[in-house]
Amino acid sequence: MSPEWIFQRESKNERRQMRKTLQPDKAMNTPIFPNEQQLCAAKILIIDDEETYIRALEWALRRAAFSNFRSLTDSTRARDEFNQFQPDLVLLDWHMPKLDGFAVLKQLRESEPAGEFLPVLVLTGDNTSEIRSQALKAGATDFLGKPIDHTEVTLRIKNLLQTRILHRQAREIQAQLETLTAAKGAGPQTKPGQKR
Repeated sequence: MSPEWIFQRESKNERRQMRKTLQPDKAMNTPIFPNEQQLCAAKILIIDDEETYIRALEWALRRAAFSNFRSLTDSTRARDEFNQFQPDLVLLDWHMPKLDGFAVLKQLRESEPAGEFLPVLVLTGDNTSEIRSQALKAGATDFLGKPIDHTEVTLRIKNLLQTRILHRQAREIQAQLETLTAAKGAGPQTKPGQKR
């Protein structure tokens, strides 16, 4: 028996439904990697107690065509701002009064929806391996020492946003496949060689 029997088991309607499910709104024909416009439309939250660094980061973001960002110097407001704004990326200072970066990161990780990928780029003047390890173990995605290089921070932001967008796309495809599998499993069962 040839392997074609596997494909003959589904009716024409099932094959048509499968193609339709896997290609909603021509999703399969769209580019995989996000373009510059998609990246620059992302929401970025900056949390740093030093106004000077916030202004420098905002300048770098504007220069790179990012326009959808918010900044705050009071780390005690981080969770509320995070929940309201729902950013795609967080730029977080590690050493701050009241709540430090470790405490803020813990709050953000507790607030993010399960299964989401929220990149957090930690920025700090304390660029020791101990602090790097502490931040990464706490859930930071990346780490950058101060003073920042505007080109490097912009490239890291774009890389992290690209990863977030690709993660979302993968979750959407996974949900489509689970729906398709569930729908297929609910249909009548046939045995190899049996016709419907």
